[in-house]
Amino acid sequence: MRRMIKIKLPKKYNRTLLIVGLIIIFAGLIYFLIYFKNRNVVAVVNGYPITMKDILVEVDSSPSVYKETLEIDPKSVVEQYINQILLFQEAKRYERRLKKDIDDLMKNYYIKILTKEYVDKILTERIKVTDEEIAEYYNTHLDEFLIPEKVRLFEIVLPTQQAAESVRRRLSLGESFEMIAMNESISASKEKAGDLGWIDVRKLEPEIAALVSRMTPGDILANIIKTEAGYHILKLAGKTESRMLTLQEASPQIKEMLVSFKKKGAVDSLMAELKEKGKIKIYPQKVEKLKSTGKEK
Repeated sequence: MRRMIKIKLPKKYNRTLLIVGLIIIFAGLIYFLIYFKNRNVVAVVNGYPITMKDILVEVDSSPSVYKETLEIDPKSVVEQYINQILLFQEAKRYERRLKKDIDDLMKNYYIKILTKEYVDKILTERIKVTDEEIAEYYNTHLDEFLIPEKVRLFEIVLPTQQAAESVRRRLSLGESFEMIAMNESISASKEKAGDLGWIDVRKLEPEIAALVSRMTPGDILANIIKTEAGYHILKLAGKTESRMLTLQEASPQIKEMLVSFKKKGAVDSLMAELKEKGKIKIYPQKVEKLKSTGKEK
């Protein structure tokens, strides 16, 4: 039978192993915390970390064009935020001097933001819109869901009837409409090769709409149209037929609209209730004094 051999290490060696083990664990914990903290950092400005959340919150509270820019060129959005932080860091040097004005502004800003969040996220949660309400609105407002006929037009605008007729003949021989538009048109649309984009047929002059309705994509209008801007030659590049949105297609739009209507009603109702319950006192003399105070500013 084999005997187990026990090796007894000196107490000093055991303490050393324990300390080394604790250091390794501690270092690993610090590394994990640093990694976890920085994993969403997109930039650092003079030691100030900018996170993905910072950028998304900024974009969410900005005009919609910023959201579009984020999808196309996120780097420019980050660089713009970096500029903001650089100015913020410089402004911090004057924080004590500006603190009173900032506190006054922040008080009103906080009131507005908290109120908006309450209305949008708490009060709105209580608002329900049923499928029956959506269907009823759809059936009683069908004209709102009519997608009109649209046409995509290109134009060449020339200064004289003679020039327009000359170009019309060249087009009939197969010369490029777009090339002539870019090189000879006197309209600003020449920058887009004459492209006027998609136009609601109802917004065209009745006479032009009648002529265009008989054309098919690719056709060039035989008539030369005279306006104050010059003599126009038109080309039809595309056409969409008029149609009615289905209930399914219109439902998200209707629901959003009904929620908005109900939200306003809920706010008005709540305000009436709060005013009735609240203890409100207005000091007319101080109110009048605001007139002169406002002029001084």
